[in-house]
Amino acid sequence: MKTMNKYFLLTVFIAVAGVSYAQDSYDAQNFANSDLNGTARFVAMGGALGALGGDVSVMSTNPAGTGMYRGSDAAISFSGVFTGDGAMGHDGSRMSLDQGGVLIAFDMDTPTNKGLQFVNFGVNYKKKRNFLFNQLTDINNLNDIFSQTYQIADLCNYANANDYWGTLADMSASKTGVHGGILNEDENGYSGLPSSKAYFEKATFGANIQADVNLSFNISDQFFLGASIGVYDIDYSRESFYQELGTDGDVYDFTNWYKTEGDGFDVKLGFICRPIEESPFRFGVTVHTPTWYRLRDANGSDLFLNDGYITSGSNAEYDYRYRTPWKFGVSLGHTVGKNFAIGAEYEFQDLGTLHYSEVDGYNSDYFRNMNKITEKTCRGQHTLKVGAEFKPIDELSLRVGYNFVSSPFKKDAFRTIGYDGPYTETDYTNWGAINRFTVGLGYRYKGGYVDLAYQYQAQKGDFYAFDDVNLKPTKIDANRSQLMATFGFRF
Repeated sequence: MKTMNKYFLLTVFIAVAGVSYAQDSYDAQNFANSDLNGTARFVAMGGALGALGGDVSVMSTNPAGTGMYRGSDAAISFSGVFTGDGAMGHDGSRMSLDQGGVLIAFDMDTPTNKGLQFVNFGVNYKKKRNFLFNQLTDINNLNDIFSQTYQIADLCNYANANDYWGTLADMSASKTGVHGGILNEDENGYSGLPSSKAYFEKATFGANIQADVNLSFNISDQFFLGASIGVYDIDYSRESFYQELGTDGDVYDFTNWYKTEGDGFDVKLGFICRPIEESPFRFGVTVHTPTWYRLRDANGSDLFLNDGYITSGSNAEYDYRYRTPWKFGVSLGHTVGKNFAIGAEYEFQDLGTLHYSEVDGYNSDYFRNMNKITEKTCRGQHTLKVGAEFKPIDELSLRVGYNFVSSPFKKDAFRTIGYDGPYTETDYTNWGAINRFTVGLGYRYKGGYVDLAYQYQAQKGDFYAFDDVNLKPTKIDANRSQLMATFGFRF
């Protein structure tokens, strides 16, 4: 049984642009999202400090939050991230420098409580995204019916009809020369072979590093304004291995690698207000511009048949531009004396507006079509954060937090591969919502402090090794834990 890709028209739609690139909607949403990271206090309270402020890390979410400072602060944070078993020869756990920043508060010496009270300046480094992920998956639902080769055969037939062969089709089609020979060929074209089972392994690693420069203002201890300029550096890599056992007894293996590097910048604006002068209750509003990136990709693969090396495919590095969505947020915060604080925050970004573009005007049709496919694949994403802090004594703080981040994908999302492109990975995962649970404690003595936090992140996904209308997904998860510590000094 040869399976026609259910998204044939979109596959052709993206392929007609000529030479194509390796990035797609799945990589686009991956680079747009953030971890819950920063100081241990920020993490332990679920990042819900948009209206509460008073933490160096808040300049990356609500830049007005640093306006709450009435003194200076410096902090550095470390963590261990644990994902379970490693894959592709990489460890499942990593140590990480997650944050380092300083904020200087300038007292304006205003004689009354009206007018400009403080002007605060800060810089902060944080790991916006730790790409550490490991997957080891047995695929047992092929049932002597399904196979990756059907999808590849469709690509080969399109390539043959258009006389323009991409890397995956070129590697897989012919049984002669340097090609893989994993397909059948006759007068009707190429066809795949059913398989009984498969195995998939993947490791991703690297980080998206964020550095913010922040300026904030305290006006009458009632209105707080702030702005941050963010600079980003992406270094992302993945490696994968796919093995399929055909019903004819042949075993073929694909190994793939993919790498993205680049940098970008954005601007974040924030506002906090205490609407009732006598009350500590406040609300916050934030607007984050898109992050504008210039990125560079490279990828390659190797094909083995019955334990024998057949051929490989690799591509020169190529540059392009990438833009994340606008992000909007609102937050609430309230304190009771000096012993209790609670915060809540909501953020929204429309991942359907993720945008690729060319660097030099070359191949703009491809990027325009990819943006249309991204719009059909990704959707608006909602993030809810709540957190609380309790001080049984002045020196000790106990904290708890929770995050909910909705799925980035629309129902029945899929990965589109053009027959003429360099992409050789057919796998994709439609990830569900993220749930984060956090706890922590802090100890302060004079000007110094130590904060500890634990974060557990749970996420489930539907994994597809290839695209087929009738193939049921394999359930996987991306659960991980993080232990972190912050060392700081207020002066």
